[in-house]
Amino acid sequence: MRKSLFVLPVFISFIFAFSSCNNAKQSEDEIVVEQIKTEPKFQPVENLNFELSFQTKSNFDSGTFESNFQFFSKYYSRDTTSIFCFRGNAQRNNPSRGRISGRPIDIEEKWVYTTAYDTTTTEYGMWGGGAGWTGQPLLINWTKEQKEKLGIENQLFLENDDAMELIIGSLCGDVYFLDAQTGKETRDCISIENPIKGTVSVDPRKNGLLYIGQGIKHGERFGAYIYDMFQKQELLYINGMDAFSYRGWAAFDSNPIIDRKSGTIFWPGENGLIYKINFGANRKKVYITKLRYKHKNLVRQGIESSMAVIDKYGFIADNCGSILCIDLQKMEVIWNIDNFDDTDATIVIDQENNGSYYLYIGNEVDIREPFSLSTFRKIDARDGSEIWRVERPGDGSPFMEKTNSGGVLATALMGKHKGDSLVYCLFSRIDKAGRGEFVAINKYSGKEKFTVEYNIFSWSSPIDLYDDEGNIYIFSTDVARNLYLIDGY
Repeated sequence: MRKSLFVLPVFISFIFAFSSCNNAKQSEDEIVVEQIKTEPKFQPVENLNFELSFQTKSNFDSGTFESNFQFFSKYYSRDTTSIFCFRGNAQRNNPSRGRISGRPIDIEEKWVYTTAYDTTTTEYGMWGGGAGWTGQPLLINWTKEQKEKLGIENQLFLENDDAMELIIGSLCGDVYFLDAQTGKETRDCISIENPIKGTVSVDPRKNGLLYIGQGIKHGERFGAYIYDMFQKQELLYINGMDAFSYRGWAAFDSNPIIDRKSGTIFWPGENGLIYKINFGANRKKVYITKLRYKHKNLVRQGIESSMAVIDKYGFIADNCGSILCIDLQKMEVIWNIDNFDDTDATIVIDQENNGSYYLYIGNEVDIREPFSLSTFRKIDARDGSEIWRVERPGDGSPFMEKTNSGGVLATALMGKHKGDSLVYCLFSRIDKAGRGEFVAINKYSGKEKFTVEYNIFSWSSPIDLYDDEGNIYIFSTDVARNLYLIDGY
């Protein structure tokens, strides 16, 4: 079934200007925690050779440390209004908040913010400005006391308890802080002076910690950064050029995820390591556990997707198509399966009415270029077994003389309310013309409900909108600056 939609082609003329940045030299009720009912089954892992490394990073004498991480709560933060990480929670299935009034019929530009533009030429080209991939914004509802600690001075913003601060990283190397209603700066940007491609994270405890992954090397540093926005200082730099890694590429496009009870940080890297990070008392010491792995079919190390979590189990997909279930307490691999090709989209987790958990993930046409099938799958979280799959052809040949993958690069979207039975995915470059397809799939049967054709492909992860009746609408974009508003049911 082909679906009708409203498409708004938008042309925005960007005028880039450099601005000054800070360079690095609520009474809330406890939410009841629901634990996973069924643990993943163990499968043989003879084809993996995973190793653990534990180290202490501090200016003091090293000592032993045991993380008090137990499991992720059902709710990522006690503040359920804010968006602290890519796709809104640990399951990566909640990218939007609130309701809209009635059926949307138009898209109106409310404000435009102009980022800086970096003209530095690197080995990997010039990255300019704006947002990269995944590069989606966060929305944080700070208390007045927290706003004051952040150095926000605008009185209207300070006094507005409903005000939302939009936080986004840019390819120019800056992280920007804006009033979501007006697009005006709430405070000075922070710069890592290197391109940021991925989505930044704010600590769900609202303690002022900001997590930034570097996308491309500009200068001497190449890795990940943790900033204390209250103290206005860099708290930790992780050098991604790690001798423990099997790969010498230090980018961190993956979005980190933080357990709000223990403060434990989980952060996959493009060097192929998965980091488990804990700060000691008063943040004087940092304890880092690193998991590395390899297997006979792993021709390309590195993780660009973000980790999705249920309870104590983390799920990641890598540049070679490995999908792993990891016990995050022990940092041990539980099961692994093959996803057939590079997988940069993030796994999305859904819990069905019977309590069972399922994973949704698609792959690219990259290693198998120039032309092959891209597969979107539903997977049982307990053991990695496939439930169903949907496929489209994908063109992975160079696009406009540059390397460019086809297939699934946008993270899937789980429908809610009246769209609860559906999961949505985007296939890019389904033919040599570079077209895309947005597909709605019945999550129980795997049957396609409708398809929307895009004249050009998209890597952007769509978001869901709901009216007071629970009707679902999808907002999406493509690489030609078209905006799509789709009736989701």
